[in-house]
This record gives sequence, C-alpha cells and structure tokens, in this order.
Amino acid sequence: MDDDEARAAAREAEEARREAELLRRDREKAERAEAKEAERLRRDLEKADREAQKEIERRERDRLRAEQDAVKEAERRERDRLKAEQDAVKQAEQRQRDRLRAEQDAVKQAEQRRRDEERAAQQAVRDAARQLREAEKAQRAAALAQQQAAREAEKARRHAIRVAGSDSVPADLPPGIAVLWRTPSPGRPGPRPGLTLEQIADAGIALADAEGIDGVSMARLAESLGFTTMSLYRYVSSKDEVLSLMSDRAAGRPPVVGPEVGGWRERLELVLAVQQPILSAHPWLARASEVLHAVGPGRLAWMEAMLSALDGTPLSEHQKVGAIGLLASHTLDRLRVEEELSGAGRTAAVGTTAAGAPAPDLGALIAMLASEEEHPALRRAAAEGAFSFPDDAGSDEGELDFGTVLILDGIERLIALAS
Repeated sequence: MDDDEARAAAREAEEARREAELLRRDREKAERAEAKEAERLRRDLEKADREAQKEIERRERDRLRAEQDAVKEAERRERDRLKAEQDAVKQAEQRQRDRLRAEQDAVKQAEQRRRDEERAAQQAVRDAARQLREAEKAQRAAALAQQQAAREAEKARRHAIRVAGSDSVPADLPPGIAVLWRTPSPGRPGPRPGLTLEQIADAGIALADAEGIDGVSMARLAESLGFTTMSLYRYVSSKDEVLSLMSDRAAGRPPVVGPEVGGWRERLELVLAVQQPILSAHPWLARASEVLHAVGPGRLAWMEAMLSALDGTPLSEHQKVGAIGLLASHTLDRLRVEEELSGAGRTAAVGTTAAGAPAPDLGALIAMLASEEEHPALRRAAAEGAFSFPDDAGSDEGELDFGTVLILDGIERLIALAS
C-alpha cells in the first residue's frame, strides 16, 4: 500500500514536475513571446516615432517651403508693384515729356507762323513801297512825257510860264505855300524851252540827295538846269519856295489805307513803313521840314492818310491829331539825327578828322568821351551799339524802329483806356 502510494505519489510528483516544467516552458515561451511582442512594439514605437519625426520634419520643411514661397510671392508681388509704379511713373513722365514737347512744338509752330506772317507783312509792305516808288517814277516819267508832248504840240505858244498861279489859289497864302498850289503850266516852246516847277523841284532834289540841303542854292540850281540865276527867279521868288517844292515832291504820295488793310495799327504801320524808305532816300527832308512847315498837296495827303488810319477808334480829334503829330515829330527827329551823323550832315554837324575821313558816329564819340566812373550807363549803351543807326544794307526795309513801336503801343493803350 505504501509502495503503491509511493509510486502513485511519485507519479503524481513526476506529473507535477512535468506539469511545472510545462508551465515553466509555457511561461518562458509566453515571456519570450511577450519579449518579442514588446520588442516588436518597441520597434513599432520607434518606427512610429521615426515616421512621426519624419512627418514633423516634412511638415516643417513644407511649412518653411510654404513660408519661403509666401515670402517669394510677397517679394514678387512687391517687385511687380514697384515695377508697376515705376512703369506708371515712367508713363507719366513720358506723357509729361510728350505734353511739353507738344506744347513746345505748338509754341514753335505759332512762333514760326508769327514770323512767317510778320515776314509776309513786311514783304507786303516792301512790295507796296516798291510799287509806290515805281508808280511815282512812272508818274514822273508820264509827267515828263506829257510836258514834252505839250511842248511839241504847242510850238506856237510864246508866253512865259505864269508864276503868279491860277485864280483858284487863295491870295493870302504865304509865298512858300502858295507855290505848292499853283496850277502846273506847260513849258515854254521854242529853241529855249521854259521851266516847270516840277523840273525845278527835281533838280533841287538831285542836288540835296547828292550834297545835302546845304548844297542847294539858287546859283547851283540854275547851273544844273542850264539857266541863269536871274532867269530862275522868273519861276520862284526865293530858295524857301524851292525847298517847299522839293519837300512836297520828294515826299510823294501815301498808300491807300482802307479797312481792307486791317485795324488802325495795321493801317498806321503800313503808312509809316511806306514813308520810311522815302525818308531814308531823302534824309535832308528832316531839316527842310523843320524850317518850312509848308503844307502842300503831298503833306496834306500824308496827314490825311495817318489821321484817317485812326478812324473808328474812340479817340477824340484832338487826341488823333496829337498822336500823329507825335509820330511825325519822332520820325523827323530820328531822321534829323541820322542826317546829321551821316554824309554831308555829319560833316556839317560833327566835322571831319584831320585826314579828311568822316568823323565817328554818336556811339563812337560817346565811347571816346564818356568815362567809366561818371558815365557807366552811357558806355554800356555805346558798347551795345544803341546809339548807332542800322545801315540800309543791314536793316529790313519796312521794319519800324523801337521809338515808333513804343509810340504805337502808347496809342494802343490810350485807345484801350478810351474804350
């Protein structure tokens, strides 16, 4: 019983040992499995950590890349904005330059048109003056031809030229003026034809143009006409009558200045421009007019032309007469200075140099006599040539001088105030 129990106990013990061994092996296996699972979990966790880190890094890189892209986009937009602003500024500057260029071109074109119009007006004035001179020459030639025809047609006439004039001349006119209004008579026919007042005036004009007004004398005039001095007194009573005839004939006739010429200033400028070459051709007229004040047909015609140019203005008749009187006085004063400083007039007024050459003009005299300390303004003006008158070759015919333009500006201001 004991052996059986011992064997049974031994078997039970062996079974228990085997059971314990199995349990141990199962436990070890479970532990190994748990260790493997733990290792696998550890590796999974590490892998997950690595992947998470990679994802974080990837996201960080994406974030950085997005930020960089945003910065680049912002920079690109800023560059685009700056470029757009620069382009707008450039376009505005270009438009400004184009506008300024267009304005400058418009100003240049307007200035060119003004110069062209002035040149055309001056050319028209020169043409009018030339046509007037040609008409005067033709008129004189026609008058001479008519006189020649009259002498040939009236060979039977033996009467002397009527010096006293016609009955239409008022008897109380001074001799220096009455001679201007005599009815022209034909020359005396025969082997020794008589003289006409026109011939006497033309001969006097030729002498004055060549030698100045001081070169005109009754003796020289009679000699140039082929007559004696005493015979010349049958036609004119004095040198003053000769100078009256010369002044009125040399002045010629003014142009017609109607409304078609333009306004009052255009009309006056045309009259003055046509008058200018006549006065330049006969500078002695300034000295003759100063002595005589003879009112003949020519002078009346010029006065009428200048006065009628102011028709339609609000000026009174006294103002009109005063205005044209101021213009005439300035013109004659300027002509007198020119006549004194050139040709025979200069020789008479200023004298000649020791070598016989003409004396220097007024500007040269002032430059020699004026000092820097006492006359600085005079020396500056003389250095600029302000006292010198332009030569005929260097000035445009028909161009008005500064003083005349200044007077016309004053008349324009007076008309504006009167309006």
